[in-house]
Amino acid sequence: MLRFVKPGDIFCFKLDEDRYCFGRIITLMTVGHLSELFDIIKK
Repeated sequence: MLRFVKPGDIFCFKLDEDRYCFGRIITLMTVGHLSELFDIIKK
């Protein structure tokens, strides 16, 4: 599903059992995507 990822998209990933981190896609590169991770960790 990476072909549908566009700059500006917000994403979330599981850090451990009950914590999640958030980030944003900055740009598309030839080797993948450049992303920014936010300083937000939620339960």
